[in-house]
Amino acid sequence: MRTVRVIALAAGMALLIWLVVRSGPLLLARDLEKVGWWMLTLLALAALRNAARTEAVRLSLGDDRREFSFGAMYGVLLVSGAVKFVAVAGLVVGEAAKGWLLNRRVSGPRAASAVLVDVLLYYFTAALFTLGSIALFFALFRAPHAAGRAGILAGLVLIATIALGVLAFRRRWLSAGRVLSPLSRWGFIRRSETLRRAGEIDSHIFEFRSRHPAAFAGILFFDFVAHFLAAAEVAAILWLLGFGVHFAVGVIGEGLTKMVETGGLLVPGDVGLYQEGTGLIFHALGYGVSTGVAIGIIRQIRSILWAAIGFLALLIPGFADARSRVLRNP
Repeated sequence: MRTVRVIALAAGMALLIWLVVRSGPLLLARDLEKVGWWMLTLLALAALRNAARTEAVRLSLGDDRREFSFGAMYGVLLVSGAVKFVAVAGLVVGEAAKGWLLNRRVSGPRAASAVLVDVLLYYFTAALFTLGSIALFFALFRAPHAAGRAGILAGLVLIATIALGVLAFRRRWLSAGRVLSPLSRWGFIRRSETLRRAGEIDSHIFEFRSRHPAAFAGILFFDFVAHFLAAAEVAAILWLLGFGVHFAVGVIGEGLTKMVETGGLLVPGDVGLYQEGTGLIFHALGYGVSTGVAIGIIRQIRSILWAAIGFLALLIPGFADARSRVLRNP
């Protein structure tokens, strides 16, 4: 796994260097200089976004959310987000780290089910946000033929994915019982233990909306707040680069780049892939490719700084166990 991480990161760095050379190093340097100490404002927006996500994750615990204060959960998301940023298969590793940290105060099944509820609803809202951004793109911009076809295809794929996901959830095609039963057959988990854990996880996930309607609505609300704060970051960067305030463009840019972020499943931190994606997206929005690349690099720098803050959170006494585990498994 470490070899894969090194290869993926090296490939991403090579792509990033090529993008910088193609876009013009001096032009990108001037764009970065325009941001300067305004980077603190971008970090403040990241802090607000993390606050919204913190409350969403707390609500996903249902009645057990009382086990975590807002500050404690904020630290959990800081640490798990930092791990997600640097790891190969960042989504899986980051969510696993979040579940492990939650398991320090709640049972394993409850921690696992809370993580799954949070992930399902977050990516459900992300898909809706992206779908809305595509509709906004066609409403405000005259897309070239290629971009138009790609946008329509992306919209249809998203609609089909959302419909399939809702159907799979309602039919319980991926219940914990089906996932854990092979482990009991292979002897990793006792059958009685499997049934108990699977039942608790499935109950929390599939009955969450009926048991906790207010929490369910709250999670959707705070997740959408997080998405719009990310769009505000894009709009703020455009303003810093001298293009004025265009929040609608920020919404479109953020929505479309959410699809690019799937590269994080392989490349740590989306290095290279993210900048290429933002370059193409903002070129389609009528900006130069170099502007899109600059936006991607600026957001990447902010992500690196935010991940560094997450690793600094490991110095908090309450994260001593997490710190030792991260150091043993770099």
